[in-house]
Amino acid sequence: MRKLHVTVAAGFAAALFAAPAARADLQAVAKAMGTPQSLEISGSGLTYGIGQAYKAGMPWPRMNLVRYGRTDDYANGALGYDTTVVRADQLGGTAVPQRGEFRRAGGVAGDKAWIINYPVPDTVQAAAVPLQHDLWISPHGIVQAAMADKKMMDGPNFWVERAGKFKAKATVDGQNMVSRVESWMDNAVLGDMAVVTTYSEYKDFGGAKFPTRITQSAGGWPVLELTIADVKVNAGRVAAPAQIAAAPNDVKLDKAADGVWFVSGGSHNSVVIEMSNFVVLFEAPLGDGRANAVIKAVKDALPNKPIRFVVASHHHFDHSGGLRAAAAEGATIVLPEMSKAYFERAYAMPRTISPDSLAKSGKTAKFETYGDKHVISDGARTLELYLLKNSVHADGYVLGYLPKEKMIIQADSFSPRAPITQTPAFVNPATKTLWDNVEMHGLAVDTVLPLHGRMVKVDELKLEAGVR
Repeated sequence: MRKLHVTVAAGFAAALFAAPAARADLQAVAKAMGTPQSLEISGSGLTYGIGQAYKAGMPWPRMNLVRYGRTDDYANGALGYDTTVVRADQLGGTAVPQRGEFRRAGGVAGDKAWIINYPVPDTVQAAAVPLQHDLWISPHGIVQAAMADKKMMDGPNFWVERAGKFKAKATVDGQNMVSRVESWMDNAVLGDMAVVTTYSEYKDFGGAKFPTRITQSAGGWPVLELTIADVKVNAGRVAAPAQIAAAPNDVKLDKAADGVWFVSGGSHNSVVIEMSNFVVLFEAPLGDGRANAVIKAVKDALPNKPIRFVVASHHHFDHSGGLRAAAAEGATIVLPEMSKAYFERAYAMPRTISPDSLAKSGKTAKFETYGDKHVISDGARTLELYLLKNSVHADGYVLGYLPKEKMIIQADSFSPRAPITQTPAFVNPATKTLWDNVEMHGLAVDTVLPLHGRMVKVDELKLEAGVR
């Protein structure tokens, strides 16, 4: 398993921002590269799903970047993108379908960010920091940000920081071109996640020099390999759409059965299971914000019962990003043995950019692990956890089962939103595998509690899996 960049990130916090001695002039770099107000960039290559590895510690899954379009609007602090991808690795996560092209667009303007998933072009709210990071670590972006901050160079390097968002060090080559940017941004799992971006093979595009080859890694693994075909200088600007639908982030507890609550109201769901003198929280997704809101709702509903265990459905960042918040409450993290070492190393990473609940608490996360099956019970109610076999989505993916209530809990393999009334023309192999595992273990199921979408009866799952 590849080691995380603990040494790099730790050394950064201690030494990187010592006041540099002025040895060179950023003005010379800006003059050599050009100072466009905006750049419209097009190309193709490979992109990767950060945090969506098939197995914890493996590289992020690849996607062919069929079309890549991006506008960097430095004058207005904005970025817009429009991409089309096709899976290159069939194993692993990401929201990209198992087959066919998938188009996604979006952007950021100031602190407003949005995303558009096609073919239904609904514009919804997105996280601003990752896109702000991408804008200001671009070759021209980081130069202009440093000049605006009145930074000076120390030899071939200069620095940019946005408090609570990211930190970055740029390196300039002998031709005064930005050749490398090392940056650190907050990640719910990896803490101060190291990002390394290289820029090479610069060409002149209408008075501005821009690299035609860009590579990037994050968390130690590749995330971008891009070949630039064309760059238009001062060709456009980016503005936030008139209507950006706020991503729902309510915490709604619906009683699924006596002692079982389905927690919805956002993009990711959780399940609360009440035992005689404690509570099990199945899934703490996204990060501190969502996880702490769910934890508060649980404590309000069941004030005299502590959350003793938090169950992770799988290691993907969007489903495990809130585990640390639950650990700060004293909950033991329950996950497959195969994932433990990865999370232990990740949780040892520095968290200086935006310290989370666990970092502020001073506590250490506790883990409880298992192989193929694990049981949590108080004698009256039982939660069974099965390691899902043959999943294309993740190795170390967990199926939860409540035998008394005849309910299963699962993530990503089946995410029902609109009512399902017939079997699709193409059955998602992840959905078929889910049903195969239900049958393999002989689970009697009436209700499905999905960690995306609606709580549904099992008939909808059977239709989606192609078994009815």
